[in-house]
Amino acid sequence: MTNIAPLSPDLRPASCSEPEWTARQELAAIYNAMVKYRLTDLTNQWHALRVPGEDALLTHHYGWMHEEVTASNLIKVGFDRSNHNPENGEPNPSATEIGKLFFEAEPDKNCIMHIHTKAIMGVSAQAEGVGPYSQAYLMIGGRDVIGYTDYEFECTDDFLCGLLAAGRGKKMVVEAWHGAFVFGRDAGEAFFRSFYLDQACAVQLQVQEAAAAGATIRTIPEKDAKRHLKDMAVSDWYGYEGELEWKAIRRRLDAEMPHYRT
Repeated sequence: MTNIAPLSPDLRPASCSEPEWTARQELAAIYNAMVKYRLTDLTNQWHALRVPGEDALLTHHYGWMHEEVTASNLIKVGFDRSNHNPENGEPNPSATEIGKLFFEAEPDKNCIMHIHTKAIMGVSAQAEGVGPYSQAYLMIGGRDVIGYTDYEFECTDDFLCGLLAAGRGKKMVVEAWHGAFVFGRDAGEAFFRSFYLDQACAVQLQVQEAAAAGATIRTIPEKDAKRHLKDMAVSDWYGYEGELEWKAIRRRLDAEMPHYRT
């Protein structure tokens, strides 16, 4: 592991622009929030954030645990695949390829989280996909925001083309037998949707277990789901993009895990 001298929480290196440093702290917050809310998978999974105003993204060194990630030890990778921080290690190749894929194709996607909790993997194996079993299903936006694709170990051209097609205009893509790619306009939105995707899948598995034991299950009728989603979209007192939650999460991280900002 690369040893990096600790920095004061808000001490930005001279070589790093203010927008990049802000982005680094946002992405480091994602990694550490994943630990806090038990959404990690050892050294697997990756997350990427667009560097504002640059043809580049930020991600972590492949092989680090989420709680080891800080703002200063993230890696900036150009869309030309150049590593701007070789002293920090090497990125997960799929983070580079898939991040570049969506950041170049869709300018409103600025954050990608690749997550595979047990609940998401369990539902990814179901042909029907994520179903209307809870409010969490509504929190992520319902069935119209979810794309689906099949698992591939390598990021082949065919896989990347299929993934891009599945994700165009969507807020997430569930990859069969593997996990999901969750998109956001910013870090907070991506984390919000990842959290509630995991919750929706966990509830779905619990409901199916109850059904197998003989319980009568009620799903949210499609007409009601559409009505609720419409009401949520125009709500003037609560937004479903994670802004409130992300501010609260950052406050807790600042108090309990402040190293992420360094």
